[in-house]
Amino acid sequence: MKVNDLIKKLKKLPADSQIVVTGYEGGLADVINTKEISIRRNVNKEWYYGRHEVSSSGEHGAIKAVMIVAEQRTENNE
Repeated sequence: MKVNDLIKKLKKLPADSQIVVTGYEGGLADVINTKEISIRRNVNKEWYYGRHEVSSSGEHGAIKAVMIVAEQRTENNE
């Protein structure tokens, strides 16, 4: 995805949304999409997890967020 593509997608979303990405391990991955989600903030204490967790919409303490979705590689789709 190019910058122009990402900007077009983000312009369609609420400007005050929290932006999140998946957290884990190293390396870089291509951005492939954006997704509106609900999250609970600062619930994971372990260093190897991202601080926040996806939650059900309407769950107590959940806020709206936009996740930048990266390509997920597996052993079979190198």
